[in-house]
Amino acid sequence: MHWADVIASELKKKSGNHTIATGITPSGPIHVGNMREILTGDAVVRALKDIDVNAKMIYIGDTFDQLRKVYPFLSREYEEYVGMPLSEIPCPCGSHKSYAEHFLLPLLEALDALGVEHETFLTHEMYKNGMYSKAVKTVLEKKDKIRKILENVSKRKLPKSWFPYNAKCSKCKKFVTTPTKYEYPYVHYKCECGNEGKADIRKDDGKLPWRIDWPARWSFLNITCEPFGKDHATAGGSYDTGTAIIREIFGKEPPYPVVYEWVQLKGKGAMHSSTGIAVSATDMLSMTPPEVLRFMMVRTNPNKHIDFDPGFGLLNLVDLYDKCERIYFNLEKGEDDQKRVYELAQSKNIPEKMSTQIPYPHLVTVSQIKDSWDGVLDVLSRTKKISDDDKINLKQRYECVLFWLKIFAPESVKFRVSEANLPVTLTIFDAQQKLFLKTITEKMREIKWTPEEIHTKIYELSRGLNIEPKKSFIAIYLALLGKENGPRLGHFLSSLDKNFVMKRFEEITAP
Repeated sequence: MHWADVIASELKKKSGNHTIATGITPSGPIHVGNMREILTGDAVVRALKDIDVNAKMIYIGDTFDQLRKVYPFLSREYEEYVGMPLSEIPCPCGSHKSYAEHFLLPLLEALDALGVEHETFLTHEMYKNGMYSKAVKTVLEKKDKIRKILENVSKRKLPKSWFPYNAKCSKCKKFVTTPTKYEYPYVHYKCECGNEGKADIRKDDGKLPWRIDWPARWSFLNITCEPFGKDHATAGGSYDTGTAIIREIFGKEPPYPVVYEWVQLKGKGAMHSSTGIAVSATDMLSMTPPEVLRFMMVRTNPNKHIDFDPGFGLLNLVDLYDKCERIYFNLEKGEDDQKRVYELAQSKNIPEKMSTQIPYPHLVTVSQIKDSWDGVLDVLSRTKKISDDDKINLKQRYECVLFWLKIFAPESVKFRVSEANLPVTLTIFDAQQKLFLKTITEKMREIKWTPEEIHTKIYELSRGLNIEPKKSFIAIYLALLGKENGPRLGHFLSSLDKNFVMKRFEEITAP
């Protein structure tokens, strides 16, 4: 049974209605690692609906969190905004209402592309609209009990000045962590900037600290399940303290926890936008169809980390998705779980039939041979019957491949076929290689111009001439690309015009 179906069956035992929450602080570019939380939640919602359980997902953008530091991708001008809520800091590019919106909108666009149905909540609006007001009042009235909970569960002593509310200074707009007095509905404070004022807890004049904010929103949003990173799940961590607070302060049960491991960027470690170790969700959706990103997340149990390689690994990832599709349509043997993975990977409805598959590596090759979609389509149509629907899907993949080649592809994958003769001298070919090129030129007229026949003929001729096949491969690559390696040879040659290839070989072997 797929992990999402296991969670759904457990949730069905607890209640007939479920609200699954996910949330991210838009302090920087939303990356692939962030998407694990959202797509994990979405898989659970879909699994619940598949067993006729009423379920919905909400996304909470923590836009009222403060800017903690000047991240590497920010200019030093942002030093003055450290400590201010993200919703009140200027946009880095000047095109959005705020810093928070600058990083949030690309995420919401990605969710639409991924087919994630959700309701969006932004914490700066939630505080402003009074959604938190009752919870804040309860927290301040029971602050001594909350202090004991935090100290007992987290095993750390809080300072005497601790207070479960951070006021926002009316002058410098930064959060003040130490109040001078509380008299409902106001928290009086004195800010480091010298300003003295009072914050109305019924408005967005301040906010609860994270460890208290989290269970507070659980209580009034009626959250029944939430995926979150393993950092929150440590003993005495924020989920443990949140569990105690929601039970003892708000009289409700905590949400069902779905703890997930990090997405690791190959060779660099866990993704974090603050360190620059990340691939943005926007970039991921520019180099693969959305189903492939969903596939990467739902195929792996949340408690296992994911290794992501945007280079060669991406080609393998797309191939695995295509294999999963063939299994779903019974064109290849596999496990039932793989069929379920394919269902959950779809951004929209599950297709009624499988589209024509073109291996991603082959598409990478053809996209570098032809300089337009029409040219690529012409090559692909030589060996595949491509319907109008297939053309739409393949064009999307073609555009993704172009982006991948430009940004993430290893240099060894890239090549250029020169229409004019390459600046190679005959001295780089030994006698065996010249003989092979001359012989294969003569044999080309006899074979079908397909990857399989070309591949077979190269090996057949090499053995017949007592030449190591590797030397034959090198001769062809040198003749066409000017280097000793290149894409899969059968597919590569079949994508080129046969007459062009014959002419090139004849030029090299001419007396």
